[in-house]
Amino acid sequence: MIRNIAAEAMLTLVVIAVVVGAVLVPLALTQPDPLGVVSTFLLGPFKSPRHIGNIVELATPAMFCGLGVALILRAGMFNLGAEGSFFLGGLATVAAALWLPLPGPMLAPAALLVGAVVGSSVCVVPGVLRARYGASELVSSLMLNFAALFIGLYVLNVLLRDPTAGAMVSYKIPAEAKLPRLIEGTRIHLGTVMAVLACGLGALYLFRTAGGFESRIVGANPSFAAHLGLDADRIGLRAQIIGGLLAALGGGIEMLGLYQRFSWQALPGNGWTGVTVAILARDHPGLIVPAALFLGWLQVGGDLVARNFDVPNEAVGLIQALLLVAVTAAALTRNPRLLKAFGARRSGDAA
Repeated sequence: MIRNIAAEAMLTLVVIAVVVGAVLVPLALTQPDPLGVVSTFLLGPFKSPRHIGNIVELATPAMFCGLGVALILRAGMFNLGAEGSFFLGGLATVAAALWLPLPGPMLAPAALLVGAVVGSSVCVVPGVLRARYGASELVSSLMLNFAALFIGLYVLNVLLRDPTAGAMVSYKIPAEAKLPRLIEGTRIHLGTVMAVLACGLGALYLFRTAGGFESRIVGANPSFAAHLGLDADRIGLRAQIIGGLLAALGGGIEMLGLYQRFSWQALPGNGWTGVTVAILARDHPGLIVPAALFLGWLQVGGDLVARNFDVPNEAVGLIQALLLVAVTAAALTRNPRLLKAFGARRSGDAA
C-alpha cells in the first residue's frame, strides 16, 4: 500500500513538472522576469504565513466535500450533489444560527447539525431515487444542485435578507455562533481541525467498520456483493447520506468560520472541487488532506502570479486548468472504480 502511494505521488509530481514546463515556462518567458514568475507560482504560496493560511482556508471546505464524494465513490455510486449540499448546508446553518433561541456554546453545534441535515437532502434524494426506481444518481444529483440553488436564493431573499445591507445578503451571523480563529495573522479556524479529524474518522469508518467493509465490497465487485447477500441499494444509499452530511457540514463550517453573512448568490464551486479532490486521492480518506492542500496551493500560486505580474487572469486560469486536467486524468486512468462507472454509463447510453 505504501509503495503504491509513493509511486502515485511520484507520478503526480512528474505530471506537474511536465505541465509547468510546457505551459508556465513559455508564459514566463514573455515577462521581464521569467524566473520570478515561475518562483512566484511554485514557491510564493509558502513565503508568508498569510499565504500559507490562504492555502489552508481553501483546503478546508475541499476536505469535507472530497471526503463525502470519496465515500460515495467507494460504494460504487457517482453522486454530484456535494455542490448543492455544500450551498444548502451553508444557508441552513446561517438560518439556524439566526433563528434558534439557544445559549452561546450550544448555538454553533446546533446550527451545524441543522445545516448538515438540511443540506444532505441534495445527495439523499438522488440516492433514494436510485434505490427505489433505478434512476441515475449522476443525472438527478446534477439537476438537483440547481434546484437547491434557486430554492436557497428564494429563502435568502424572502426570509433571511437584511433590508439595511443594500445587497441580497442575510442578517449578520451572531458572534457566539462563529468558529474561533486558531493562528494569528491568518483566517485558519477551528473548522480546519474538524476537517482533518473528519478525514481520519472517514478512514476508520471505511477500513475498520463493517459498514465501510460493505461499501468497499459493493463498490469493488457488485456481483460478488450480491452473491454474499449484501443489499447494494441500501449500502449505496447509506454512503450517499453520509457523503451529503459531510458536504453540507463543510458548507456550514465555511460560513461560521469565514463569513459575516450568507452572501452566495451562485453555487460556490466547492462541491466540484471536492470531486477533483476525491479523484486525486483515489477515493482514499487518508489522501484527502494532501489532495485538498495541493489544490489550495495551485489556486494561491496562480492568484499571486496574476497580482504581481503582467499576466492575464485567463492565462493563469489556463495553467491551473491544465494542471488539474493532467493530474486528474492521471489519477482517473488508475482508478478502476471510476473507469468502470464511466464505462458502464457509456455502454448504457449507447444501448
